Amino acid sequence: MLKKMILVFAILALSAGMAFASEFEIEKYEIDTPVRFNVPYSGKYSAAFSEGFPIGIGSGLTYVGRGSDGTRFFYAIGDRGPNADSPKVLINGKKVPSKFFPSPFFTPKYGALGLKDGKVTLLSTIDIKDTKGRNISGRPIPPGVTGSTGEVPISDTYAVLGYDREGLDTEGIAIDRKDGNLWICDEYGPFIAKMEVNTGRLIKKYGPGDGLPEIVGMRQPNRGMEGIAVTPSNKVIGAVQSICDIDGNVAESKAPFTRLVVLDPETGKTSMFAYPVDVDAYKKCQDVKIGDLQAVSDTEFLIVEQGKGKEGLRNVIYLVDISGATDLSGRKTAEGKELEAVSGAEELSSLGIKMASKKKIISLREHGWKPSKAEGLAMLPDMRTLAVCSDNDFGFGASTVDPAAGKDGKPVKKATKYLLDNGKLTYNGQDVSTSFELKPTGEKAGFWLIKLPRKVTDY
Repeated sequence: MLKKMILVFAILALSAGMAFASEFEIEKYEIDTPVRFNVPYSGKYSAAFSEGFPIGIGSGLTYVGRGSDGTRFFYAIGDRGPNADSPKVLINGKKVPSKFFPSPFFTPKYGALGLKDGKVTLLSTIDIKDTKGRNISGRPIPPGVTGSTGEVPISDTYAVLGYDREGLDTEGIAIDRKDGNLWICDEYGPFIAKMEVNTGRLIKKYGPGDGLPEIVGMRQPNRGMEGIAVTPSNKVIGAVQSICDIDGNVAESKAPFTRLVVLDPETGKTSMFAYPVDVDAYKKCQDVKIGDLQAVSDTEFLIVEQGKGKEGLRNVIYLVDISGATDLSGRKTAEGKELEAVSGAEELSSLGIKMASKKKIISLREHGWKPSKAEGLAMLPDMRTLAVCSDNDFGFGASTVDPAAGKDGKPVKKATKYLLDNGKLTYNGQDVSTSFELKPTGEKAGFWLIKLPRKVTDY
């Protein structure tokens, strides 16, 4: 489905004392995912999902090229699969976070999108496999293993499921400039992996302390690598979604940056740079999230910054330049702590550390973007046209049925406020009749083509 808008507005330019008109051309689509790609589901609420869950495929995006018939092709990637917030689980006396996985054997996938005749359609998918060629799942990694988020996977009937040591929560995709294979990133490890384009088999996986800097292993759970890009010289860059949690008290952090990690696959060397987040726009530094990355040059990148800000949801695309930024590798505060311990940008500067510079390109919400997140970002060869997509979260949500009453008498609707104790659901130590029902949302993934008033390189 296509809705095309040409948005014209005047911008006063103080430089040179002139006014000029700036025009964005925005084509608005929804990604059509044919039923044959749906995720099979035969669980407790299958009556509401007779055809399974609509596949989610908008977590990452990269441009492939134009076909002989004019079709514009993209690769898109989905995340760990159908999941929803769920109660904590009592394990050995500890309250451990969990996630519902109603289709626990789902394999994360990537696929080809085709844009033609006013429609964006999913054309094919490929399952992601480990280095031995076995299908992975999106279930969490076991406790004590690199990449564990501490979550317990449970079924829609509250049964504890098995972990997956090779599990991935994939979030980004990019094309290798030399051999055409793919690079992907994930939120668990966080991991970066090279993958065979035609089979989905991982060729090599990099993780914290195993090819990637150890510090990125201190990502907040499920906020690992959210975007990946490949530069013209074939360096790989990944963006950690949010500020790292170095002390378990990330809610109080004043860190003004999240980390960009550059990997040279030829040498294995890495470097890191600070992306300056819009601290003043959010109540807490913790709230800032990265959506995706797109390389413009070896030092310039487009990046989506988003999150719940003081004035509402934000989805802003910036042009970032790391050419004058300081490599963070090995750098610490004066007290020998990780740099996320600084009190703000001034302290970071006093340590001789320069963050990347950035310029605003477009605020998506100012032009009608509705999804809470923009998860995929790609640039077409004209250097003016950007593609942005969202995820549909597999077309379902969890609804709280017969919620317990809190101390204030109000219904407690958040699943995470409840506790599973030996399979029984409790709230504040009392058994409850509450349940969490899976319901279709009808949500489709959004897809925009944005033609900028000039080339990205002219900003």
